[in-house]
Amino acid sequence: MRAIDLACAGAFVFWACAPADQNGGASGGPPQTHALTIHSGGNGSGTVRSADPAFECNAQCVQNLAASANVRLTAVPASGSTFVGWQGACSGTAGRALTMDVDRDVTANFSTLPPGTARIEVVPIGKGSGRVTSTPAGIDCPAVCTMSVAAGTGISLTVVPDASSRFVGWGGACSGGGGCSFTANGDQTTWVNFDLNAPPPQSCSGIAPPDEVSMQKFVHAQDRSYYTCHPGLGDAYGTLAFPRVFNDPNSHGSMFEFVTTANVRLSDEYGSSEGPRPQQQPNGLVLYGDRGHLYPVQDAVLIRSWGMSGNSAGDAALRAQNFSGAADPGGGVLLAGDLSISTAASAALSHSAAMYSGGGTAPVLRWGPNALASSGTVFGAGVDLVGRTLVITDGRPTFGKGTISAQWFERDGRSVTGEFLLLSDFSAGESTWFETSPLIGSGLAVRRMDYTYSQIGTYHAQALVLVASGQPSVQPAPAWMVARPDTRLQIVRGGRAYAVLPYGAKGVACTQRIEVVAPDGSSCGARDYAIAAGNCDTHQLSVGADGTVMQLLPDALETTDPIMFTHTCTWRWWSAALK
Repeated sequence: MRAIDLACAGAFVFWACAPADQNGGASGGPPQTHALTIHSGGNGSGTVRSADPAFECNAQCVQNLAASANVRLTAVPASGSTFVGWQGACSGTAGRALTMDVDRDVTANFSTLPPGTARIEVVPIGKGSGRVTSTPAGIDCPAVCTMSVAAGTGISLTVVPDASSRFVGWGGACSGGGGCSFTANGDQTTWVNFDLNAPPPQSCSGIAPPDEVSMQKFVHAQDRSYYTCHPGLGDAYGTLAFPRVFNDPNSHGSMFEFVTTANVRLSDEYGSSEGPRPQQQPNGLVLYGDRGHLYPVQDAVLIRSWGMSGNSAGDAALRAQNFSGAADPGGGVLLAGDLSISTAASAALSHSAAMYSGGGTAPVLRWGPNALASSGTVFGAGVDLVGRTLVITDGRPTFGKGTISAQWFERDGRSVTGEFLLLSDFSAGESTWFETSPLIGSGLAVRRMDYTYSQIGTYHAQALVLVASGQPSVQPAPAWMVARPDTRLQIVRGGRAYAVLPYGAKGVACTQRIEVVAPDGSSCGARDYAIAAGNCDTHQLSVGADGTVMQLLPDALETTDPIMFTHTCTWRWWSAALK
């Protein structure tokens, strides 16, 4: 029978396991499974987790495991507790091999921290190595990576990479590549990222910058006053959607001009919503937003979809407050916040998440509303390539001031994690929220978004962390993402690369650039999309699901009627340039 490792861990410190019992197994052939019983001991609390096979125990549980299963247990103390060691099948400090040929018992012991105590933890990540020490003394990682201090203590961390490595940056309680100092108002975790000095391997084979293709454009005539033009969207079948939102004295709402990449106009569809948030779909388009000023229920939300022919596929309605939304890359739209699937004003709202089907079909509730583990306000959401949903919330009720938390849901709506800590020592700006980008394979990149009302139409973005799909596993965004602020990522080139897309900006050079980056961060080239000479106020550059690059001209370059105050809307595109 094959020996396997049972590494019993507490906060990334691995403890010894008992040696294999060579006398297990019933006569007449080995059993198919053995029971691993996990207990929680001590006066503290915490969770015992395994990644493969995946399970989680908050108190006591029994897991029936295959005789040949590989198991790695991790002890994660709750806030206010610390992990003090294992008993039973795991003990000591030296690693041992364990064969799951008999039933096993293991106890994870947690101790309660004294009132007013905060636990500080340093977690090394990356391929390199180095040393981190603390002031006041207590941490000398990787030998000792945790300590407890009085709440309110000022902490400074010093990093020294080994000769073979370089320091990349901090994550968690600190960020960036400089010093690390913070106040321990609660439990804090800081990641330290070391990389090897050798340059990372280049992986641009088969990945090219945007193709040089002919530009096409569509100009919408001056037909209304008081409307704004918005960046284009596109599906996987070469259908483009160009949005306009209007608010003139006689009517309010939105319109979507559907055009093919071959420049064949399909339809001009009414969107109803005055604040539409259109979402790109594999087939057509889906939007969510308010129902319009004439709808009797103030917090009613419309979900409307269109197919790839520009035809309306139907709509649905619900009530929502303090909510965020996101597109499912496989088709559909997620909403999370205070929801009710009924539009009746008397219907109670629940702090929950719900998924609706999207473009090409009528919006139908796919799952939910399912309760959120966090009671905090929803600040963002995302769906990754395998259909798992991440909801981002204010972590203050659970983890204390200055924290952001998150929770994963499976593609069928089942909760696969509880609320877990996403960010510590977070400080919001004038208007701050979070957006996500799917990662190649699975998981999400989370970026901070800021809007300043003194700079109307200008958004600032900064990559923060990566979250493994369906896992409470968070790591700092890699240096190549952090080094590209005010951009977002979109998967292109058949799922092999990322396009780095700029947000709109004020008074910048009147040209926009798309860079193509390999999954390891290697730059595989770029292409500039010039607009005009000099400076201008640009709009967000976008890429359709089929790789079509779309650019909305600056307002100042549109044709304007000085009497009627109407103007044209011009969208330019380069068909399948990033296919």
